[in-house]
Amino acid sequence: MSQTAFPLLFSPWSVRGATMKNRVVISGHFAGWWVDGGLPSAAFESYIEERAKGGVGLFVIGATSPMPGSGWMENLSDAIIPRYAALAAAGHRHGMKVFAQLCHPGFHPLPGVPIFGPIPSTPPTGPRGKSAPRKVPTIPELQELIAAHGVAARRAAEGGVDGLELHAHESFLHSQMLNPMWNTRTDEYGGFAGGERFLRETLMAMRQAIGESLPLGVRVKLDDMEQRGNTPEVYRGLVQRLEADGLVDYVITTGGDARFHHGPTPRPEGEWLPLAAELRKMTKLPLLHAGRIVTAQQAEDALAAGWLDAVCMTKAHICDPHHAKKAQEGRLDDIRYCTRCLQSCHGAMDRMTCVYNPLTSREAISGWSELIPAEKKKRVVVVGAGPAGMEAALTAHTRGHEVIVLEKSGQVGGQVLIAASSPLRKPWGRIAEYYQRQASKLDVRLNTNATPESILALHPDCVIVATGSRPVRFPETLTVTEALQGAVGSAKRVLIFDREGSNRALTACDFLSAQGKEVVFVTALPSVRGTGDTMLLDEFLQHFRQRGVTFHPGYELVEQCPITLRHTDTAEELVLEDIEAIVATIGSTPDNALTHALRESGVELYTIGDANLPQTVEAATYQGARIGRRV
Repeated sequence: MSQTAFPLLFSPWSVRGATMKNRVVISGHFAGWWVDGGLPSAAFESYIEERAKGGVGLFVIGATSPMPGSGWMENLSDAIIPRYAALAAAGHRHGMKVFAQLCHPGFHPLPGVPIFGPIPSTPPTGPRGKSAPRKVPTIPELQELIAAHGVAARRAAEGGVDGLELHAHESFLHSQMLNPMWNTRTDEYGGFAGGERFLRETLMAMRQAIGESLPLGVRVKLDDMEQRGNTPEVYRGLVQRLEADGLVDYVITTGGDARFHHGPTPRPEGEWLPLAAELRKMTKLPLLHAGRIVTAQQAEDALAAGWLDAVCMTKAHICDPHHAKKAQEGRLDDIRYCTRCLQSCHGAMDRMTCVYNPLTSREAISGWSELIPAEKKKRVVVVGAGPAGMEAALTAHTRGHEVIVLEKSGQVGGQVLIAASSPLRKPWGRIAEYYQRQASKLDVRLNTNATPESILALHPDCVIVATGSRPVRFPETLTVTEALQGAVGSAKRVLIFDREGSNRALTACDFLSAQGKEVVFVTALPSVRGTGDTMLLDEFLQHFRQRGVTFHPGYELVEQCPITLRHTDTAEELVLEDIEAIVATIGSTPDNALTHALRESGVELYTIGDANLPQTVEAATYQGARIGRRV
């Protein structure tokens, strides 16, 4: 093996006869497009294989239920056996082991009235938008669930997976059963002790079904955190008892539920490693941890400290499926590092992709996993070095074209650079940093104001206009960009008015409230909104409230002297006093004058990103990647 800067991370490890080539693990997760008629899809097979090619040691197939009605992949009949075989083969072709996780989604809605308590007289409306009375499972029904896990485990083993895992984390069934605030039963399956019995019996059923040769693990919490119920000491005791009785061969942990588990951008990376370190003192079982470890160095450090035996880097490999291989080969500049924005992965699980890697979710489409070389080399001029322009430029360059990038500012990164000036969104800057590192592969000309004449003077075969957008200005107010560049000055009380519901207003609120300014947040929308995952929004709002930000949802700004708001529903008016500055975001308009000027030139012409239509970074990078593959 060649030398690597991460010798522990890229060393093999074993559990009950299964040897992984390295300690990089992708833990169980989910995307709606993985499901085809209730079974794992061919697209999911390609998703797994891309990460196997990318150097990952172990992939855990997640979100597979042994009972119907989950909306996930479902292990209900022997029809899943050949699909398991295909998924396992996708990993094995490139030396990656593949485990299968079983997970019952549990009983919803949560949180709220205890799920195993009395059935409410009025049916509640759950998070899936369905209204149905809660059903307290009977003891025979719980035992039926236990047996179903055993049969499902047998099918996975017959499909050739390398190990099995039971999910007892988040708010899914086995985790619900362990939480005494949810599990209010009074029979032998009641409370934590009854939940542990349910967990143990499920593991025993799975072991009996798969025999002694395959590893069997469990995924548990380190702490209940938000969804209060059990302390870390309780979970440590659980792991010790499972180990003492030989029920599991490894344990995979995460912090707690909701945003504590998924870790949106504002939360610290590796936040729950200290809890994993405490569990490490209590068990000799192989210990894995999933908790916002997004770089190889973070993983190496955790291994060197002796806290973990393997490291889950799941979102890191949603963002860049070849993260592991690039790290092992020392190509750190080529890695797209996860921003933990949750915007396009957890925030959009049905179509799960990555906010700035268009390959994710398109692995099965011809020309995406493996770029097709250009039939004819062209000179391609890209105007604009934001995410759309740079993605197009890099894609076209990799296919063999000569690429020149013209950027009017002194930096690569576009509007991402402005957004990343928000303290809670600093990791967002990794998008710009990636393209800045990749710029060395191209002819990027900064501080260049492109004109139709200067572009045509380069004799291009193709021009890609990626000049972004400009904000629509609300009269006599500052734009978000101006606010982030310091235009608010010494004003102490600032009004932020939002009419578009993107992250821009949140970014301005963060930037200004972190400076100690008194911020009043007004939105014409019914509630404060942001682009992407609700957990990211919740995290923002928690910080804002701690800083004293006040909110007025559902109000339009109708007068500025005095500041007068009018409710969009009731027409009630509200006057605000002592406002010293107003920052407004009411939308953006494409900045694409070059497109119109070049339309009659006869040159092959494309307009992408915000210059096409102001949307998201995800839309911009997808368009860049698509056009880069087309030219």
